[in-house]
Amino acid sequence: MPTPWDESLLGQALGAIARDYGYARYAVMTIPSADDARAELKLIFSNWEPAFQKGFEKLGLGRNTIVIRALKAGPTPFAWDADLLYGTEEPGEPNPAARFLATNEIRGGVYVPVHGMTAFAGALAFFGDRTDLSEAEATQLQFAGFGAFGVLAACRLEENRRSNPLTGRERDCLKLAMLGKTSSEIGIILSLSEYTVSQYLASATRKVNASNRTHAVAIAAQMGYLS
Repeated sequence: MPTPWDESLLGQALGAIARDYGYARYAVMTIPSADDARAELKLIFSNWEPAFQKGFEKLGLGRNTIVIRALKAGPTPFAWDADLLYGTEEPGEPNPAARFLATNEIRGGVYVPVHGMTAFAGALAFFGDRTDLSEAEATQLQFAGFGAFGVLAACRLEENRRSNPLTGRERDCLKLAMLGKTSSEIGIILSLSEYTVSQYLASATRKVNASNRTHAVAIAAQMGYLS
């Protein structure tokens, strides 16, 4: 009987893929739905050391608009070069982001976008001493990206169900919204006012950090909250 996947095995597999392609670090991240200066990639799984993660977040590397726009544009992997992406403050003097990456022996990397059939979007990222990527390698990493998100979702499904932040009424409203029902129709089915239904949906949307009710349905379903 095959050994079931868990996060430890997933980490080993991603670590092996990173090494095979000449990278040192990997990360599974979510792509923000919002499009503003505060939008940033959110880390959900990686082999990053605490100090590296702290530096990455402190310097706002997850808020790079060039990266986020490239990932939102489509499924094509985005290979990047630290010098070109972060530049310098003054001739010969690297800016804090470039200095941070250089200190951690990172010259470049690749972000592999994973767009699900729902509103969910994420990216599998690799960082290291490499800046190029062939078309064949990009295709191979796309398959790795979809596999990584699928395994991680399966590993965390039961945990997500146990830590479900939604109330029973919020789940009921989202399930009916998933079927295409309007707030008025949901109210009739659940014997609630349209205003109350809207409040439940708004609360659920905030709890799952979604931009609207459609996005909330997608995230809640992806996380196993509606099962």
